[in-house]
Amino acid sequence: MDYVAFSLPPLPVFIKGAESVFPTGKRHFRRTFTVFDLLYVKQGCLYMTENGREFAVGSGQYLLLIPGREHYGHRPCRERTELVWLHFSLPDYDIVADHIASRQTVVEKEATYTEPIQYRLSIRQYGELKQRERAEQLLSQIVEPNVERDLDRPLRQLLLFVEFLWHLQKQELSVPNASEQVSAAAVAYIEKHFHESVTLERLARELRFHPDYITRCMQKTIGMGFSHYLAYYRLSKAKQWLAETNETIEAIAKRVGIDDSAYFSRLFKKMEGMTPTEYRRIAQRV
Repeated sequence: MDYVAFSLPPLPVFIKGAESVFPTGKRHFRRTFTVFDLLYVKQGCLYMTENGREFAVGSGQYLLLIPGREHYGHRPCRERTELVWLHFSLPDYDIVADHIASRQTVVEKEATYTEPIQYRLSIRQYGELKQRERAEQLLSQIVEPNVERDLDRPLRQLLLFVEFLWHLQKQELSVPNASEQVSAAAVAYIEKHFHESVTLERLARELRFHPDYITRCMQKTIGMGFSHYLAYYRLSKAKQWLAETNETIEAIAKRVGIDDSAYFSRLFKKMEGMTPTEYRRIAQRV
């Protein structure tokens, strides 16, 4: 397995990113790119070839396409495939063979009074995201459209992108602890049952942990408790359907498990800063 190894600082340069959907039968076009292209599949499977090597990038997996190497889809998608793509460049990098990461290899040089700490990251070219909920949250924040033309937004994207790269590096270094395992189980349950009447008590019975312990684990691992993550995930699905369909607000609210459409609209505005109707108007115009 190839790894992309690079020093930090200087920071990588984030260029552009977005979410895309490949319908059944579509395949990626052929090209040789001049920058890195990271593809993360949220749902479905993307079949890619790079320099003659075939990859099947399934749900929860990513592929890092390297500049100067020809890549293309060698097979059409067999199902609707949702993905996130990120384009970026690195000031300097190497392609290395199988690599065992440790703190000693990642910290290339300790900080002095006049020079910063120097890291040497080694990112696996193809793999599966651990702590998937946190990684997808970062990706969602990175590619969120800058609908208000916020001047600070590109800088925040860069910082979030560097955090995502650091997430990829850290997953090479450690085994999930108890809090991470409980959090991952809670998130998986929420994402499977978000359209139902999900409660913390019901989740606690399913996982056989005390509700307070589950909340502490989630807060520690992904920075959100049960209620916050449930609302975040429901609205992430709602935003997708607002952008891609003409369903009514009431119908979408019910699809994400909220029977009261007025409450859904209030929650949406509180978390997104605009109403569902305003979001749909902007998203469908972009």
